[in-house]
Amino acid sequence: MIGKILESAKQNHFAQMAICCLLPVILIVALQLLGYNGAWVYALAIVACIGSHILMSALAAKKEGATCH
Repeated sequence: MIGKILESAKQNHFAQMAICCLLPVILIVALQLLGYNGAWVYALAIVACIGSHILMSALAAKKEGATCH
């Protein structure tokens, strides 16, 4: 079942964008719940957001004839 969901996400640009945008939010919430506070938490979330978008566009560029936007 999980394999089917991941395969579907590989073909769905909206799902990829949702994952990349939710990753920093989940990171902030998880760190806050674990008791970590401070500006570095938000800086880490920004790095995670930018990194995930770069990774997504790099993986999309590997596909033949595919572009990010």
